[in-house]
Amino acid sequence: MDAVTLKQGFQLKVSGYVSEVLCGEIPARCKQAFTRYLLGNRNAAEIPSWVIKRCPHYVSPEEIKQLWYRQNAVMHDIFAEQDFSWIDYRQVNQFLHTVGFGSGKEGLGLFEMVLEKDGNIMLEFVPFEPPIESAHPLVPINRLKQEWLKPPAVPSPREGFVAVSSGSWAKGTIVYPLQSDTGFQEEALEILVTDLSAIGIGEDHFVAGLRYGGQELRGQIIRETDREMHQVVWYSRDREKWLDMYELGEA
Repeated sequence: MDAVTLKQGFQLKVSGYVSEVLCGEIPARCKQAFTRYLLGNRNAAEIPSWVIKRCPHYVSPEEIKQLWYRQNAVMHDIFAEQDFSWIDYRQVNQFLHTVGFGSGKEGLGLFEMVLEKDGNIMLEFVPFEPPIESAHPLVPINRLKQEWLKPPAVPSPREGFVAVSSGSWAKGTIVYPLQSDTGFQEEALEILVTDLSAIGIGEDHFVAGLRYGGQELRGQIIRETDREMHQVVWYSRDREKWLDMYELGEA
């Protein structure tokens, strides 16, 4: 049943930076072909000379994003020459594919969390000290229990493959249906947090989900605006670090 049309029970509407994160593997030869295409087709005239002098292989993040996320026909041709079938960036997800809330500048990247019953607001968790008077009860969101999940490890791709991380974020809202026979219990609600930095994503307070009464809740995205794409990076086992896609190196 669609979460937004539930007539009974509670639902949590959580707003913040909705983020989709993917980490998977591609053949090393495809990564090399991708880099060759970037270098052969970059707009070098727009790159400052001091940048070229310092980093001769530099390609702007926006050019990399355009190719990886938007130009599927070109990507198909690049990868087909390496005997690999390209559909779109979401197929590169063998190690991780998750949706949650990205970090804010300080702490969790949540704007607000609203508890509704039958379409009426019962309670609202907010990231600030609430005023004394309000139309409905306000509670500081940092009062909720936080459970830190085991973070994903640095990926271990197969021989001849390299790990690549990508994704997106947008201002948005996720709705979580919440069935309860005893009414809402604040102490039963937990925010699940993890650190994604080991997979090359700069999210050390990633909200991976919610748990209520020991059960993880399943949510549905109902709104997204101003979508931005994550920088695409690959992991060099030789250098033991995540690198930009224009950077050369051994897998």
